[in-house]
Amino acid sequence: MEHNYVKIKNIQLKIFKNCPKEHEQIIKLYWQFNDFKLINKPGELNKKFSISQSQLSHIITSYSSLSFYFFCENCNTYEKHIVKSQTGFKDLILYKSRSYSYQKCDYCKLEEETASEIEKQKRIEELTLNSYDAIASKNWQNLSNFEKGVLSTCLKMNFNQVKTHYGKILGQSQFIKLIHALKNIENQGLLILEKDSRNDYIINYEYLEKLLDFKDEIDFLEKSSISNNVKNTIKLKLTINDKQNHPNSPMFSGIVNFKEKIVIEPDVDYIFGHWQRANNNMYLTLTPIADVEKLPEQKRISNLPISLRKGITNFLNNLGENLDF
Repeated sequence: MEHNYVKIKNIQLKIFKNCPKEHEQIIKLYWQFNDFKLINKPGELNKKFSISQSQLSHIITSYSSLSFYFFCENCNTYEKHIVKSQTGFKDLILYKSRSYSYQKCDYCKLEEETASEIEKQKRIEELTLNSYDAIASKNWQNLSNFEKGVLSTCLKMNFNQVKTHYGKILGQSQFIKLIHALKNIENQGLLILEKDSRNDYIINYEYLEKLLDFKDEIDFLEKSSISNNVKNTIKLKLTINDKQNHPNSPMFSGIVNFKEKIVIEPDVDYIFGHWQRANNNMYLTLTPIADVEKLPEQKRISNLPISLRKGITNFLNNLGENLDF
């Protein structure tokens, strides 16, 4: 940290006029420096003067202060700081030396925060205008079934309740599905997402109050899409190709006609099973792992813990016994 010391100037110890004479030596030793490093630890002074830590803290904070100037790399000026303890000094220097944001003076940080707040308000105003257009266009009709459900839930719960609700449904491994849904709902102009200071995480959401006028319609669409004959499991017989006259001919081929709508969602783990049947035909199933139980994110069943491996193996074996051919 030596290269950071050039940013510190004019360290001054101030002993107050009302300080008893017997405390002056303690204070001077407490604030004694060697090349910007504090020499004496509080514990050593406690033993040397036979005082407790609370007594030492009372003496230092009641009768002294340390001031110094720290260089702001943003405006090229020095800003004055006053601390009342070694911990306060070390923390301030450590943060300012390691973090770019702390290398700025308070004035520059305030200017930056003000500019950031203005930019944030502009974005909210723009998103608000987009939301009016989105509601007029009924953009919830552009959402997937899952996203309609998320939007409907957002109109009934606050963000923490939404996270808890979908955390139980999706589990940790699939929670990212909720984040993707919220972002797509915002892209449709129906939610305004609030991010943290680093713009990494969603911390809240807002929506126009006018959207509540359509909550029954959104809720109906979400429920009707669930009650519709929509499946998320594929069951498919792979029939052997009895006309393999060419080296590049497929081993299995045929025509399949699904009688129900099947939705395969992105970023979802599926269990697949492949069984051999009579005449070398094969049977394939694809089932969302969430339909069985919440499991760690794994690729092969053989790599799962024994207890989970047994549960999935039993599920697939039972499924294989009851397949309808």
